[in-house]
Amino acid sequence: MATFFELQEKNRKRTKLIVVCFVLFFIWLGAGLDLTIYFWGDGSVRTKSHGYSRDLSPSSVVSGAPKREKRFRPIFTVIIGLAGVGVAWWSMTNAAANVLSAMHAKPADRNRSPEELALVNVVEEMAISSSIIPPKVWIIPDPDPNALAVGLTSDDYHIAVTQGLLRTLTRDELQGVVAHEIAHLKNQDTRLMTTLTVLVGLSALISEFVARSRLLNLAGEGGDSEESKIGVALFVLWLVSVLVAPLATQLMALMVSREREFLADASAAQFTRNPEALAHALEKIAAATARTAFVKPASAHLCIASPLSDDLDYQAADSWFATHPPIKTRIHRLLTIGKRMAVQGSH
Repeated sequence: MATFFELQEKNRKRTKLIVVCFVLFFIWLGAGLDLTIYFWGDGSVRTKSHGYSRDLSPSSVVSGAPKREKRFRPIFTVIIGLAGVGVAWWSMTNAAANVLSAMHAKPADRNRSPEELALVNVVEEMAISSSIIPPKVWIIPDPDPNALAVGLTSDDYHIAVTQGLLRTLTRDELQGVVAHEIAHLKNQDTRLMTTLTVLVGLSALISEFVARSRLLNLAGEGGDSEESKIGVALFVLWLVSVLVAPLATQLMALMVSREREFLADASAAQFTRNPEALAHALEKIAAATARTAFVKPASAHLCIASPLSDDLDYQAADSWFATHPPIKTRIHRLLTIGKRMAVQGSH
């Protein structure tokens, strides 16, 4: 298995690549429109000569008259590109706070209840065990057992658990779940996954805006000239890329999430030396019949288990559209790790 340092470097590179790709996507949103206007438009310009205006559109140009001028003006490229970078930067800066706010999470208070005291103590223990700065601890007012970690930097790390999780798990099981989330933080999975959460949300907003606008009706309004046909083709390509972007980013988030879950499970077993506790915790989480209502779909891949009750079937097979690998597979791997630890301990 890769070391923590190798995992961190891998995730750093992935995060940078994803951010660069998203900035390029925003630039394409603007450039696609600019190119469409350049090829699809009639290219007419109005010039002034001797104090009056002259229309140089094709309908008014006669033989021997000056040829019309077509200029590529990257207006939308600049506007949308800068707007995309600004929105992405703002969203990334406030990502953790926005995710926690959307879930109505409240800071954990060790003086409020024995359960919250145990949670804070366990988080501090696992932070020491994994050699990271203790993250801030939050409670989500949801009766379904679940947990998640968010944050981009060590001074902005957060772990949130539902009230249902505190009521359902024993201390050892809670320790396994917290260790799993601590592993996400230490491996810098949350940096990658929080970035993907932001990009999934922004892609969905852009797609919805375009779908509700009149732009969908323009593809059939082009002319018969070669340049108009090029413009129509560019516009159709632009539309397809915008409308498919949410699905593509969501699939990317799901694929990365499933891979990260296995690694976090193995890391949690290493921190606690008790993989069976996390396996039992996953069994209890899978047994829940309700969904985690306070977790939005865009943040589902951040949780330790799917927030949707339909995805928690213990016998479910792996799927491209699943937010997590099958729980039965994760439990089997954890129990296998436990057997190996037992054998090593007996020698």
